Amino acid sequence: MISIENILNSKTYLILGVGNIDRGDDGIGNYIVSKLETKHKIDCEFAPENFTSKIRRINPEIILIIDAVDFGGKPGGTMLTEAENADHDALSTHSLPLSLLCRMLPESKIYLLGIQPKSFEKMTQELNLSAQSIIKNLNRILK
Repeated sequence: MISIENILNSKTYLILGVGNIDRGDDGIGNYIVSKLETKHKIDCEFAPENFTSKIRRINPEIILIIDAVDFGGKPGGTMLTEAENADHDALSTHSLPLSLLCRMLPESKIYLLGIQPKSFEKMTQELNLSAQSIIKNLNRILK
């Protein structure tokens, strides 16, 4: 079973927040990344493919993408998977398939932390609670 601790353990990493803050729960990845106490992060807004040059310069072994993903779970629920498998497991709210991003960044192992959205009108309580838990956990791991 994949765990965030194992993914980020003693490897060079980069955490990408993906989403659209103007679309309620869709901005969850951006929000989480803005609260992380690490310099190894990029807010990619809703287009991580626009940041591939910057990511290549950093050359991380591991990339963890945090994004709102419809995987049929309870609002605020999470899933963690290898990004190359994510196209089959869940539906991102963004247009670029993660398998394509994996092909664009073959030197990095890419994982997806998906959070089930509820509303695209506002940030819901369920996602806010999930975000606080993820932020606390990631900041503990990254110290």
